[in-house]
Amino acid sequence: MEFKVKDLLKVASLKDAVILSGKENLDKVLTGATIMETPDIADWLKGGELILTSLYPIRYFNDSQKEQFIFRLAEKRVNALLIKNVSGIPEIIIRAGEKSGLPIIQLPKEVAYIDVMYPVMGEIMNNQVKKLRYYKNIHDQFTALSLADKGPEKIIETLEGLIGNSVTLFDRNFHCITSTEPSLTRFKIVEKVPYYNKTEEIKFPHYRQIVEYPELDGQKGYQIVVPIETVNNIRTYLLISEMNKPLGELDFIAVENAATALSLELVKQFAVAEVDKRFKNDLLEELIEGKSRSTDFFQNANLIGWDIEGSFAAVLFKISKNNELLSKEQIKRGISNRNETLLYEAIQKHMPDCIVGSKSGLVVVLWKIAEDDKNDNLWMDQIKETASRIQQFLKKQNNNIVVQVGLGSLANGIMDVGESYKKAQEALELGEVLNGKEAITAYSELGIYKLLCEFEDPSLLNTFIPPSLNKLLSYPQANKNDLLETLKIFLECNQNATKVSQVLFIHHKTAVYRLERIKEITGMNFDDSEEMLSVQVGLKIINLLERKRMYID
Repeated sequence: MEFKVKDLLKVASLKDAVILSGKENLDKVLTGATIMETPDIADWLKGGELILTSLYPIRYFNDSQKEQFIFRLAEKRVNALLIKNVSGIPEIIIRAGEKSGLPIIQLPKEVAYIDVMYPVMGEIMNNQVKKLRYYKNIHDQFTALSLADKGPEKIIETLEGLIGNSVTLFDRNFHCITSTEPSLTRFKIVEKVPYYNKTEEIKFPHYRQIVEYPELDGQKGYQIVVPIETVNNIRTYLLISEMNKPLGELDFIAVENAATALSLELVKQFAVAEVDKRFKNDLLEELIEGKSRSTDFFQNANLIGWDIEGSFAAVLFKISKNNELLSKEQIKRGISNRNETLLYEAIQKHMPDCIVGSKSGLVVVLWKIAEDDKNDNLWMDQIKETASRIQQFLKKQNNNIVVQVGLGSLANGIMDVGESYKKAQEALELGEVLNGKEAITAYSELGIYKLLCEFEDPSLLNTFIPPSLNKLLSYPQANKNDLLETLKIFLECNQNATKVSQVLFIHHKTAVYRLERIKEITGMNFDDSEEMLSVQVGLKIINLLERKRMYID
C-alpha cells in the first residue's frame, strides 16, 4: 500500500538509476514529489518528499554549504533526493548523504523529470485513494458494531480478524477485561520502546514495548499499546501482540478505528452504569428512610436482581485525603468521582454479592448475614477482614487517600436496615474520633462511648469526672501522665499490679509505687467498686474530650 523509496527503482524510467547513499533508509515512505527550484527549498517542506534536482540552484555553494544543505534536507525529513547532473555529483554531497542517512539517487541524464513525477505521483495518489476507501470501509464496520451494541468483545474480535494478531483490552489497573487469546494476557514488560520508526506517521497516542509471556515458556514478543480515554480521565488500554506479524499502515487504520469504537462503547457502558447506580441509590434511600413498604419496591428490587431475603448489616465506607480529616459538610458534598470509582471497584471485587449504593458522600454496603453467623457475631469478623482488604487494595491504587469503615447492628430483615444504617453512621463518626481516620469500627464495640456522645454540649461531661480523678488531673508534678496511664491500665487489668508492670514494661515495684502515689494524691479506695466504676467512666470522658479536641483542631 505505501510507496517507498525502494519502489522508485521499480518505475520503468528509473531502471538504470544508481543509489549513491542512504541504502539503509530505502523503506522510508514517500508522501509527495517536487522539483527544487530555489536553494531555500527546505523552508517549504513538510517531510516525506522526493526532491528532484539538477543541483543548479546551489551551483555557487562551497563544499561546506553543500554539506549543510544536505543535512538540512535530512533534518526536514526529506526521504529521497533524485539528482540529474550532467557534470557529475560532487563527492561532498554523497558523503553528506551517507552521514545523514539521506538516500541520494543518481538519475540517468536522458530521463526527463516528467517521466519520474507522473508515475511517482500517480502511485502516491492511488495509494491515498486506496487508504481512504479502506478507512471508510473499516470506519463503517466498527460504527455498525457500536450501533448494534455488540460490546467490546466483538470489537476486539473484529480487530483481530483485520490485523492478524491477538488483541486484549485491559482496565487502568491492567486487569484483563476481554481478550482474543487468554494465554497472552499475562506478561512481564522487558522494555518500553517510546520511538518506533515504522509507526512515526501514526497520529493517535500509542507506544511499543517488548514483553515476556510466562505461559509461553518465557517467549518474548512486541506489543503495541494504545491508551483509550473514557470518562473522568479514566483510561483503558488496548494491547496488540505482534506475535504473528508486525503491524503495517492499514493495520494501524484498523487499530485507530477500533480504539474509537471502544472508547464510545465504554462511555456508553459508563452512562448505563450511572443510570443503574442512580436507580439502585433511590431504592437504597427508600430502605434507609423506611419508605420501602410498597409493592413497587419489591418489584424493582427483583428487577435489578437484589436478594433481599434474610438478615443484613449496614457497612459505611468514607474516603478522606491522607493527613486530612473531612468535616461533616465536606462529607455531605460527596467524594471525588475518581476516588468513588476506585472504592466501588474495590467493593465489587471483595464484596461481589452485596447490595451497594451511595448516600451523603458515603458508600453504603448491605452485607447479607448467613443464619449460622448471626448468633456468635462471626459476620462482624468477616466484614472487618474484608474491609481491611479493601483498605489495602485502595492504598495500592492511590496512596493519597484513606478509607474509614463503620459497621451497623444486625437487621433481621431488609426492612430494618434503616436502624442498622444509623448505627453504622454513629460507629463511623465516633470511630474516627476515637481510633483515627482509618478505623474499622463496629457500633457494638463503642460501649459507654455511645452514651457519652449523646451530650450535645461536651463540656457537660466534665461534671461526671469524679473529684478524686480531678485531683490527679490537677496534680502539678511532671509524672502526672505516668500516673494517669498507670491508673488506666490498672483498671483494664482488673487491678492486677503484676499485669500492669508487664503491659507498661516497668518493674513490679515501680508499678506498686505509682499506685500508692495515686492513692495518696487522690484518696481513691481501690476496693470501692462504685468509686472505681466512676473513675473508669471519668477516664473514658477524658479520652473522648481529648480526641474530640484533636479532631476539631
